[in-house]
Amino acid sequence: MIKSLKNQLVVALGLLVSVIGVVQGVSSYQLSKTGMSALLDMRLEQVAARMRDGFAEGIPTNPARGSQDDRDVVVVVWKPGEALPFRTTDPSAHFPRDAQPGFSGVTVNDELWRIFTRQEPTMTIQVAQRSSVRREITQEAATVTLWPIAVLLPLVWIAVALVVRRSLRQLTQLGAEAQAIDAAHLQPLPTVGVPTEIAPFIHSINTMIERLAMSIEKERKFIADAAHELRTPLTALQLQADNLAPHIVAGNQERFQELRKGITRSGSLITQLLRMARADAPMGGAPLTRVDLAEVVTGAVADVLPIALARGLDIGAEEMVSAHVRAIETDIGMAVKNLVSNAVRYTPDGGTIDLHMRRDGDMVWVDVIDNGPGIDEALLPRVFDRFFRANPDIEGSGLGLSIVKAIAARYGGDVTLRNRDDGQSGIVASIGFPVEEVPERAAAAASASVSTSASA
Repeated sequence: MIKSLKNQLVVALGLLVSVIGVVQGVSSYQLSKTGMSALLDMRLEQVAARMRDGFAEGIPTNPARGSQDDRDVVVVVWKPGEALPFRTTDPSAHFPRDAQPGFSGVTVNDELWRIFTRQEPTMTIQVAQRSSVRREITQEAATVTLWPIAVLLPLVWIAVALVVRRSLRQLTQLGAEAQAIDAAHLQPLPTVGVPTEIAPFIHSINTMIERLAMSIEKERKFIADAAHELRTPLTALQLQADNLAPHIVAGNQERFQELRKGITRSGSLITQLLRMARADAPMGGAPLTRVDLAEVVTGAVADVLPIALARGLDIGAEEMVSAHVRAIETDIGMAVKNLVSNAVRYTPDGGTIDLHMRRDGDMVWVDVIDNGPGIDEALLPRVFDRFFRANPDIEGSGLGLSIVKAIAARYGGDVTLRNRDDGQSGIVASIGFPVEEVPERAAAAASASVSTSASA
């Protein structure tokens, strides 16, 4: 079954044109054969008329047998009262003298002949031609009419494919734009110049996009508002707990510390919810700057270094490259730090975490590699879902990777998570952003400006 609309149209139109071409070819072939047969009959009549006008005496009295080509017509002239032909171009062909006037078919010497008989008062004229010769001539002439169709049909298929492709080019572009739509880029499809047949479909998609954008915006506002509303009472609870800490008796210290941990976890969840809302929010008017990704990676390592040292983790950034991205620096820092924090959280004490930077075309990637337990392959497709935790035994909100995904999409980047394939257990978390290339002239101008300022 052909699922492509373009292929369906090409095949349908191509078959339609082919059927019409074949029917036209067969019709032309038959008409050509009929027309050539009529021309050959006319030739026999014309030869008989010439014989009547006195050309019969020009035929030799005793022609040699076999002197005439098989493709030529045979002429026989009879005189009244004579048993033998008065003139004949082929003595070996004995046609019946009493053949009916006009055209008829007879078998002579085991061959079928087409004969034209003309009765005159002074003579009977018979002009004949072999049916096999006539058939060969008509087929040769009719076959010539099939060559244009045989040549044009492949060209018609190519033309149909090009026309259909050109006609569906805009539909292909709309499909690509629709495929690029996600939660971070909810732009309606263009309607200018859209064919009338698909305009209702585009309108339905745009209506759906508007509803989806409204739904996502409501969800984002709800999360942000809820987080803001919950932040104040949690902050008050934290202050109350801090004030109560000196007055808790020794027997209640353990339960009190669990209470404080619960408050801390709730505060962390609210902070992650606020970050999630900011990552999902439109860009707005926040200015974008040139962010040195190497500095961001170094800063992320420095932020988690105290925790890593306390747990005996060997963490470091290697293979750094010079690359800048156009973004809000706090967003890039949050994304990289979340990946590093995840690695610290899931790596056992005494483990190793390595950070690498690499260029791949117009993208710069940061790889965070740990030697933790890894993640079940069946769970990998869900790691970017909100509130999903691959290991419920490890404390976390399940929002960190969702935030990283939203930030990467916000700046045209991407993020991946996979298990290590070098024989060790662990995760390779990679985030990439488009590199902002600086033109050589601008870099030279900046360098010259710095040199001038220094000399001054």
